[in-house]
Amino acid sequence: MRFRQIEAFRYVMLCGTTAAAAGEMNVSQPAVSRLISDLEYALGFTLFDRRKGRLKPTLEATEFFSAVDESFLGLERLSSMAEQIRTKKPKQLKISCTPSLAASLLPLAMAEHKKYHPEERVIIYTDNIGPLINKLQSNSVDIAIGLQLPDLVGINSEPIGDARYVFAAHKDHPLAAKAVIRPEDLIGETILSVISDKHPNYWSKLNDSLEGVSDQIKKTIDIDAAHTGYSMIAAGMAVAVIEPFSARVWAGAGVITRPFEPAVSYGYDLAFPTGIRHHPSVHSFAETVKKVARGMPEFVD
Repeated sequence: MRFRQIEAFRYVMLCGTTAAAAGEMNVSQPAVSRLISDLEYALGFTLFDRRKGRLKPTLEATEFFSAVDESFLGLERLSSMAEQIRTKKPKQLKISCTPSLAASLLPLAMAEHKKYHPEERVIIYTDNIGPLINKLQSNSVDIAIGLQLPDLVGINSEPIGDARYVFAAHKDHPLAAKAVIRPEDLIGETILSVISDKHPNYWSKLNDSLEGVSDQIKKTIDIDAAHTGYSMIAAGMAVAVIEPFSARVWAGAGVITRPFEPAVSYGYDLAFPTGIRHHPSVHSFAETVKKVARGMPEFVD
């Protein structure tokens, strides 16, 4: 395999035709066709079905393209870094953040950070815990914000605070009349459950708080993101003991929250890839996040 063959294959997959690929590569259409044929010979399998002058990617081509595109993204990152060094442009700040904090803490922190780094390009990924961990361990992001992580290879973390989870329901729900919600109040209710395949012990505190009534509540809706849960609550489909940050977003949709006893609290962290020398703006952003978190009522002392 030669780089030019791989490049031709990628452009055909992205553009859809050899003619368009030839235009991107500044070569003739027959040259692209030849490069594709040579690549197929080198690989030992067919990349395209040729029907009436049209190219249809084979299943093998689709599988191969995922690896090819990932490699080219790596080259593009190197090119971007080289341009930053050459032109002295500010470094990109790449952030992974869980959905609830991405809609509450992150905008506040970003507004403060941009006062001091106005020209810095920021790339934000909104991730659940599994993808967030993967990005940290693959050094794909500079910093992550989310629930406290277990001890994992390739990740360093520091706490930003604990958040007490709340009972949430639609404003017309009978339990909205109570000042404090306890497990026995939930008997007969449909309670949202959290999907926890990645780390099955992650939500043990939450599950333990309902253990005494577990056989008297209904768990027929599982969620993997808090905003999905709040949308179900807003629609009157269920109630939940859930993170408090998204409540401010959903208050206008008729969602109310109440304290839940006994208290269920979870820690939240800043996390960094291990062994990476951090750019000064990463440290500055981390300090800003901690400062903003201290001023948020959702975080408890």
